[in-house]
Amino acid sequence: MVVRRAFLFGLAASLGIPALGAASARADETILTLRDEKGTRIAAQTLAEMDALPQQSFRTTTPWHKGVVEFSGVTLKAYLDAAKVSPEKIRFVALNDYVVDADVASLIRGGALLATRQNGVPLPVSDKGPVFVIFDFDANPELHHQFYLSRAVWQLAEIDISQ
Repeated sequence: MVVRRAFLFGLAASLGIPALGAASARADETILTLRDEKGTRIAAQTLAEMDALPQQSFRTTTPWHKGVVEFSGVTLKAYLDAAKVSPEKIRFVALNDYVVDADVASLIRGGALLATRQNGVPLPVSDKGPVFVIFDFDANPELHHQFYLSRAVWQLAEIDISQ
């Protein structure tokens, strides 16, 4: 699956398909998929469906942006609650096949936000979207640790429940 996704992403990029470039996700396009331990898709959300979940926002600085940025989206906790799952561990998979495993309790304790907007504008793929796992780094100095920095995943495509 990883090789197939990389091939399709490379093919789309070489053909200049805008859905993978600077454009934001189409209204009917799935931007985030949740999979169970067997890899079966149990949820798939569009931007509108993500927007329908309880929203939260914060302003923070990050190592990847200049100045203070406002992020908004749904907290990881609210997302998992809405999906009626309570895993102990999950795997984040990005469009570029970056993968990171994480303990859910630590992510929730850190206030993980599945951001879909930056400064009120939907995040395009070209600017870390359509979903960016982000933390309010300015609210808590403990978040400036490699554990959280490595879990600030941009271009998030899937959340896989780990065994």
